[in-house]
Amino acid sequence: MKEHSPPKPKILYAFQGTGNGHASRAAELIPLLKKYVDLKVLCSGTNRQLELSFPIDFQLKGISFSYNKTGGLSYWQTLQKAKLLEFQKEVKQLDLRSYDLILNDFEPVSAYAAQKNDLPIIGLSHQAAFLSPLTPRGSKKNPMAEWVFRHYAPVKRAIGFHFQAYDTFIKGPILRSGIGVSKGNNSKIVVYLPAYSGKFLKNYLRQIPEREWLIFSKEHNVEERHGPIQFSPINGEIFLDELRACEGLLCSAGFEAPAEALFLKKKLFVVPIQGQYEQDCNAAALAELGIPHLKKLNPKGINKLRDWLQQDTPDLDFKIEDPESLIINLLKEENLFP
Repeated sequence: MKEHSPPKPKILYAFQGTGNGHASRAAELIPLLKKYVDLKVLCSGTNRQLELSFPIDFQLKGISFSYNKTGGLSYWQTLQKAKLLEFQKEVKQLDLRSYDLILNDFEPVSAYAAQKNDLPIIGLSHQAAFLSPLTPRGSKKNPMAEWVFRHYAPVKRAIGFHFQAYDTFIKGPILRSGIGVSKGNNSKIVVYLPAYSGKFLKNYLRQIPEREWLIFSKEHNVEERHGPIQFSPINGEIFLDELRACEGLLCSAGFEAPAEALFLKKKLFVVPIQGQYEQDCNAAALAELGIPHLKKLNPKGINKLRDWLQQDTPDLDFKIEDPESLIINLLKEENLFP
């Protein structure tokens, strides 16, 4: 008589669909989770550019973040556009009682549905790192942003991801499995600054013609060259190929792209998107590692960029998180490892 193996634990992985960082982390964790558990995937929100490599079981509206004309996060526009009655309806209709655990990457509907029914939920996000007062902040705290960190997607337990382990529950970044290794350093600087127009970047960076500047731009559907300035459409795989081979990366102060540059031991310079508090905090964290930044691209910044080009790449002991070890340890801690 055959023995029936016990059913796998049932887990919901829910992630925020605004931006690409949450989706890229999900792309790494979801296939690993499916090896060990019965997994369903929920996504809420819009505005990501990354194509998903996995199916979504539940697509909800949630509350999408809104951005201003300079690419900064606008809490006022977010609140204005939020349809709170629809959000409350989604929370009420989302029945999570059959799940043994909810894993939440800054996704609000499942967070509040779990809270309503007192269900086990663990946050897995970069934003969760800001639940610790030890995580670096910018020069001025933003009370509204701090409130969002705590209340937008509340969880009972958190695992945060950041450039360093500032607290006991903070891990290193989870990077794309295909990131590979550096292919050496050519004289090219990869640029991703979506808050600035292509025209502005062309005029600004052509003042430093001793380097080739490869700008990934939402405004360009085909490659285009203007002397030392080259434009390329946004493409994740091409971006990663160029990053592996380049001398350095000039980008906004998000989390994933700077982490990839640090892992590949590339020269890094960041310009936080204005009004994006999380990016101001990331820039402060990177400054502790010796990574330079500008508050905005202005005439005075040209000399700082030139100085950066002459500097050696910081030799950092940069640790990343192994996603499978993270998943196995998490499931064991929750007594859900098969």
